[in-house]
Amino acid sequence: MTNSPSWVRELVDAVAEATTSINADGELGCHVYKNESIKPIEWEITIFGEPAQLGGRLAAFATDPVFSIDVFSIATLFDTLISCRWQTSQIDSDDDLGTHLSVEGIQNGEAVWLRIVSQKPEAITNDPSMSSRVRQR
Repeated sequence: MTNSPSWVRELVDAVAEATTSINADGELGCHVYKNESIKPIEWEITIFGEPAQLGGRLAAFATDPVFSIDVFSIATLFDTLISCRWQTSQIDSDDDLGTHLSVEGIQNGEAVWLRIVSQKPEAITNDPSMSSRVRQR
C-alpha cells in the first residue's frame, strides 16, 4: 500500500475498525492492486485474516483467523455503493478468494472492489511483496 493514495489507506483502516477478531490477536493483511486494464480503472483491495498465534503451551501453533465483520459499517464507507455480495465457497480451482464478502462502490470518484477473505489468497501468499499488514483494533 506504500504507493497507494491516502484515501485507500483511510478506507482500509476503516474496514479494519469494522472487523473484530474473535480468536486470539488475529491480524489483518491487505493487498491493493490498481487494475488499469479495464475501464473505468478499478482499485482491487483484498483484506484477509492472518493466522493467529496461540498462547501458552500451544504458542508454536497458529490457528485459522476467526473474525466478525460489521457489514453495515463497511457499506457506509463508500460514497456510492454498487453491490454487496457474499460468496459461500470456492467456485472452481482458479478461484483463490473462495468464501468472501465482496463490496463494490465508488470512493473519492474511483471505482473500488473490496474483498474480505478469511485467509490470504494463494496468489498473494506466493508473492509476499504484494501485501502489507493492517493493524487490528
